[in-house]
Amino acid sequence: MDELIISSSTWEIFSGQGTNTSIQELEKRIITEWIPTSGYEYGNAPDIEVYFNADPVNAKCEVWIPVVKKNS
Repeated sequence: MDELIISSSTWEIFSGQGTNTSIQELEKRIITEWIPTSGYEYGNAPDIEVYFNADPVNAKCEVWIPVVKKNS
C-alpha cells in the first residue's frame, strides 16, 4: 500500500450513489455545473473518492473536490 500525503486544503464534499457511470456523471456535473457558479475555483490537490461499499451496481461514496475562494 502506498501512502500519499496531501497538504491542507478546503474541500467541497458531494455524496453519490449508484453505478460507476453515475459516479462519473456526478464528477462531471461538479466540474461543469457546480464549480463555474459556486464562487470557488478548482484547488491544487487531488480529487478524493471515498467508497462506503464496493457494490458496482449501487455504490455509496463521497467525492471530495479541493477548492479555493475566487478572488473578486
